[in-house]
Amino acid sequence: MRIASHRLPDAGPAPRLSVRAVARSRALATPSLLAAALLAGAFAARPQTALGQGQPRGQLQQLDKETGIGTVDAVAPGMMRFKLKGNELWTVVLAPAAKVEVVGTAAREMLQAGTFVVCSVQLDEQGKVTDPPARITFPGGGTPGVTAGGLGIAEPGAKRLAGRRPAGLYLVAGPIKTATDDSITVQAGRDKIDVPVTAETELLVNTQDCTIVEPGDAVTVEGQYYRRGELQATVLTITRANPLMPPPKKGQRRPAKAAP
Repeated sequence: MRIASHRLPDAGPAPRLSVRAVARSRALATPSLLAAALLAGAFAARPQTALGQGQPRGQLQQLDKETGIGTVDAVAPGMMRFKLKGNELWTVVLAPAAKVEVVGTAAREMLQAGTFVVCSVQLDEQGKVTDPPARITFPGGGTPGVTAGGLGIAEPGAKRLAGRRPAGLYLVAGPIKTATDDSITVQAGRDKIDVPVTAETELLVNTQDCTIVEPGDAVTVEGQYYRRGELQATVLTITRANPLMPPPKKGQRRPAKAAP
C-alpha cells in the first residue's frame, strides 16, 4: 500500500526591501536607541546565569581599582555598559547584594508635589521649622516620618516620633504635598511640615535607583569577571553629569542623550 506524499507549496523567496526603504529605516534610529538595542541584544544572545554558573571554565578575576573608573556608555533595562580605562567597553550587571549609590544634584523643578524628599531641620516646640535647611535630598523613596537627631538619611529602622515633640534637630522625610517658589509642605507621616526653601538650599540626589542613570555619567565600579568586558558589579558609585529633572509628563518625551 502506497501512501501519497504531500509537499507544502513553496513560499518563495523572502520579500526584499528596496534600497530607499532600508536607508529610511536606518535614518529613523537614534544613536542612543541603537546603543540600548545593541546592549540588550548582547545579553539576549546568551542565557543570564549567576556568576560562575554556565560560564566558560577559567579563573574568576577581580577588577582592579584603576580599571574601574570611567563613564556610562549606554543604559538598558537591567543592564548598563561602561567605558572604563583605555576606553574599554564593559557590559555590567549588578551582583545580588551589590552596594549601589547614585549621587548628584537636582534641578529646582524637582520640588514638585509627589516627589519624596528628606531634609534635616530645626523644629520649635510647636513643630514649626525655624530656619531653612542647608540641603534637601532626593532619595527616590523611603519611609515618611519625623526622626529625632536627624542628620543625613534616616535608616529604615529609625524611630519616628509622632505628635508633640521637644524642640530640636529632626530629620523630616516624605512626599511633597504642595510646593511654592519659597517653600514646600512635606507629608511626614501624619504630620505636614512646612519647609522654607531659599536660593542657597542645596538640592542633592542620593539614591540606589539606577533608572536615573544616563550616558556620560561618571562611574566608579568594583566587581568580578570571567571574561574581560563582562562584569558583575559588587560596588558601584555613579555621579550624574547633569542635574536631575522630573520625569516627563504623559504625552511628552525627554530628548534622547548619547554619551559624548
